[in-house]
Amino acid sequence: MKWLGYIWIGILLIVTAISIPQCLYTGEEGSFFNMTGQQSALDPMGPIAQNQANIFYITLWVTLFLFITVGGALAFAIWKFRVRKGDDPNYIPPQSHGHPLIEVGLVVASAALLVVIAIPTFGGIILKKKIPAEFEADAIDVTVTGYQWWWGFEYPEEGIHTANELVFPAGRAVRLSLRANDVIHSFWLPKLAGKTDLMPGQQNMMWIKADEPGYFWGQCAEYCGDSHAYMLFRARALSEEDWEAWLASQKRKTVVGGADYTPVAITESAEDLDTELIKHGTELFVENCVRCHSVDSMIQTSGPNLAHFGSRSSIAAGWLENNAENLAHWILNPDQVKPGNFMWAGFPDPNDPKAVQMEGLKDANLTKSDVDALVAYLYTLK
Repeated sequence: MKWLGYIWIGILLIVTAISIPQCLYTGEEGSFFNMTGQQSALDPMGPIAQNQANIFYITLWVTLFLFITVGGALAFAIWKFRVRKGDDPNYIPPQSHGHPLIEVGLVVASAALLVVIAIPTFGGIILKKKIPAEFEADAIDVTVTGYQWWWGFEYPEEGIHTANELVFPAGRAVRLSLRANDVIHSFWLPKLAGKTDLMPGQQNMMWIKADEPGYFWGQCAEYCGDSHAYMLFRARALSEEDWEAWLASQKRKTVVGGADYTPVAITESAEDLDTELIKHGTELFVENCVRCHSVDSMIQTSGPNLAHFGSRSSIAAGWLENNAENLAHWILNPDQVKPGNFMWAGFPDPNDPKAVQMEGLKDANLTKSDVDALVAYLYTLK
């Protein structure tokens, strides 16, 4: 029945030959073993991510060494001491128990390999928690708040509130104060840093720094409810000049205060716009949306801040590209896009879990023309 063993070995080799290319294929056309995907931690773009990638490779080489030495010794023993034709089937090799030198050597070698991994790991933990002195002087502060299922970003020194897109200057450290509004979330921006949990009632800290301007994709990495998979965000590192321009634009008012809280669109090409449609959208926004949202970046609200919404690259917490078709679908069918979200179901009353403090869009009875008007209004917020 020896031939059965050869058949199984052949099957194993075929499966391995098929599986390895599948594991290395990245999904991009004609691309194998490409480590530069949008959320690849093996394509670091900042000092924290680079340090963590270095630790990963150290661990990889140590485990590869162990695999080769232990697996090689096992393969050698299996081949060297295999049963040969003519061997006595009742033969039992001399029995022995232990070898002090080998046992002590294995323990010492194992401990040494653990130390090789542990030293850079502890160094990485310290680095992630504390900004180095050379980056401290011009570091900026951002408070990150995790909600079900979106992100709030506050710039306390500037008094700015925004949502789902973290903007910061490239080449400067960003100190992130992390907290959760409801359940545990986890902030993960793979190309700039590893994961850090956001805990209700507790503030955690980490920092990031982008080597160059660009877009970076992040997400929540801790299961937090029905739409956890849709809790994404984007980070945008800007040149110093663009950063100053962004700050100035965020501080520019997009609402006029008053008892009736009437939003006023600011646009560079008002003559090209359908003013009647925008006016209707403004009225609908005041009637249905201002209970949870603001279009003033200096105001914090229970829902995502929508100031300068028209200049953002994504909607629905990074899940959809920001275009008119997606926005209309998001407003008209938010529960299809992100199941369980409060924009559809209503904001719960903290004093009565079965009651709704603020009604959602399911009770607003918006028509297609209403949605078109809201879309037109929101895109005037540049």
